[in-house]
Amino acid sequence: MANYPDWVLKHKKKGTYINVQNGKYYLYAAHSERVPGTNRVRRVSDGYLGRITEEDGFIPARKKLSGPVHVYEYGLSETIISLCANIRAGLSREFRGGADFVMAGGAMLFIYGWIGQEFYETSWLSVRLPGLDMRKTPTDKQRVGMERVQRMMADTLSGHFGDDYQSAVSLLPIVKVVRMGNEEVAAAIPDGVKVFLERHGLQLEVQNG
Repeated sequence: MANYPDWVLKHKKKGTYINVQNGKYYLYAAHSERVPGTNRVRRVSDGYLGRITEEDGFIPARKKLSGPVHVYEYGLSETIISLCANIRAGLSREFRGGADFVMAGGAMLFIYGWIGQEFYETSWLSVRLPGLDMRKTPTDKQRVGMERVQRMMADTLSGHFGDDYQSAVSLLPIVKVVRMGNEEVAAAIPDGVKVFLERHGLQLEVQNG
């Protein structure tokens, strides 16, 4: 074994090895395999784990994303769904199987001023109210319901945020979620938005519908 410093060796565990490049120490996962037709064994790398420094110890490698990545408007959509649960319950009685279609349409009118599949697919509404086709033309009853829902959402949020209503409508959409496969990660939130969330006791934890 190479003569590594103790502060490096303490991070070397079974199934790992250390690589040194330009005086910097890197930790890799590995396993052993027999070379076919010989008695020799070779080390096979299973991937980079992270860097080791004397000051900070082991620094894990940043997780690499693979596959399609989706970015959702999260803050305002999730707040609406959470605060307007009674509206959704009322729609279930009135519209039955079409309740979520009307709820999503009303939410899009409130957030974007327009109903469209593009808005739906890039909004957390598509996670909380999944499987909707917002390209469908609503019936007259559904259209009236969506417009009523829009007004009810405005009244609900206005009552909740009071004088900060306009700030809520402007700041909450800044809160995004990045999704890859079945994994969601909250994007970094600007300090000003964090202050607003704390002032109103909002904890926008990522959750599936």
